[in-house]
Amino acid sequence: MVLPRRIRPLTSAELGHLTVDRLLAYRKQALCLENSLAASDYTDLTHRLDNTYIWFKDDPRWLPLYTSILDELARKQNRDDAV
Repeated sequence: MVLPRRIRPLTSAELGHLTVDRLLAYRKQALCLENSLAASDYTDLTHRLDNTYIWFKDDPRWLPLYTSILDELARKQNRDDAV
């Protein structure tokens, strides 16, 4: 069985180095994660999921990461509008 989608959490500094296009792609990746392990077909693979990554939206790291992505996008888009 194939492992579910995952995302490597980036720090605010790492997000700051991404272009708007890359931030949008990263946001899309974050949104494509499954909502929860409990609602997933992958409950039998929990032992194989690397805790370094975020696998599901119910991970406590997901919402702060998603908020940081949106904040960085807004910051970069506002900066571009000011130029």
